[in-house]
Amino acid sequence: MGIVYKATKSIVNNLFRKQVTPKFGSVVYCDLAFGIAEHSGIYVGNNSIVHLNKDGLIERVSLNDFIKNTPSITIYVSSKNGEAVGSEIIGHYALAQLGKRVKYDVFRRNCHQFSSGCLTQDFDNADLFLIKLKRTTQQILGANEWRVLAQ
Repeated sequence: MGIVYKATKSIVNNLFRKQVTPKFGSVVYCDLAFGIAEHSGIYVGNNSIVHLNKDGLIERVSLNDFIKNTPSITIYVSSKNGEAVGSEIIGHYALAQLGKRVKYDVFRRNCHQFSSGCLTQDFDNADLFLIKLKRTTQQILGANEWRVLAQ
């Protein structure tokens, strides 16, 4: 998908579709590099997200810090039929990983694999791309769409 398509989709999602408040344990993501890549994490309440950063640290950040230093203004939330979906187990599992370090590699050990690991409790999964994380999120949480996070 091209940059123009992604930009148009973002505008439509932000202006015309119902936005959602994430639930504890919702999977979230934002676009990076103008839609060529994405970044994901787990929403853990209090306007914060647990994610694997580019230095290999699993940390808790604010919503603003999650999209800081990216061209993105939108955070997407795992949703089903217009409502956010999440899981207490997933959220607590993400929190239990705080402070751990891994050898980050965009192609072998990345944020999508971390997020999927919080869903499956298997951090050696093959979900290295957002499309695979979305499939796992559908299987575990029943997510059938991704809605803009209401702020």
